[in-house]
Amino acid sequence: MIGYLKFIEYGSNEYHQAAELRHRLFYREHNISLEAIANSQEEQDLHLVITTAQGNRVLAYGRLSQKSFNEFQIYQMVVEPTYQKQGLGKRILQALIESASDRGGKLLTLHARVAKIKFYQKFGFEAVGGVFASSMTDVPHIKMQKAICA
Repeated sequence: MIGYLKFIEYGSNEYHQAAELRHRLFYREHNISLEAIANSQEEQDLHLVITTAQGNRVLAYGRLSQKSFNEFQIYQMVVEPTYQKQGLGKRILQALIESASDRGGKLLTLHARVAKIKFYQKFGFEAVGGVFASSMTDVPHIKMQKAICA
């Protein structure tokens, strides 16, 4: 059963579960180690998960980073494959947008896999610039942004 949407602490059990999920779905097939996916910014960022109703398993994850006074960026949204198409990504994205707005954000950016552009467009994100290869995986991405109304 799908349960809780909650912010988690960097280094917590849920954080490590989310890191494993990110690694499995984004990096393992590219032979990138789990240790290589973390960066120094993560400790300061907001980490959001959806867990099972019992709270013992992370099903979805998203990260929000403050880039400047009023600009935020979303990183590495991911949903466990068996739980995709059930609205978890939508819940994570809406909560991250709201969190950026609550913190005074005026601009929200992300780097979307090209295959996910339409998903983000449904939430008001617009593509900016051309397609580029991820520096870690070479998977095609595009920068997207959304103005946040306060």
